Amino acid sequence: MIKGAAGLGAAAALEMAGLGVVGGRPGAKALASEGAREETMPHVSVKLWPGRSEADKQRLADAITEDVVRIAGCSESSVSVSIEEVASADWKKRVYDPEIRGKSEYLYKKPGYSM
Repeated sequence: MIKGAAGLGAAAALEMAGLGVVGGRPGAKALASEGAREETMPHVSVKLWPGRSEADKQRLADAITEDVVRIAGCSESSVSVSIEEVASADWKKRVYDPEIRGKSEYLYKKPGYSM
């Protein structure tokens, strides 16, 4: 589902507070399929250009929540999703430079563009 979120032009950051380190990757933990059912507190922040309807943003938040619950092995009640619209004129300054270029070591999906 995150692939679909990227298709909507979203830059998403998943922060899982309280997760340990597995395989040298911060924030990684055994998947639910591996028996880990800890209550984590994932928060997903999505930034995208203005123009999506409230219904589309809700569908995106629901899809992200569903995947986080399934993959991270947490309950739906522990997931939060924020969606922030950022004007295209401000994208480089507010999103690309600080969050994509500035935190590239945390990107699990890199954009197919550069600025």
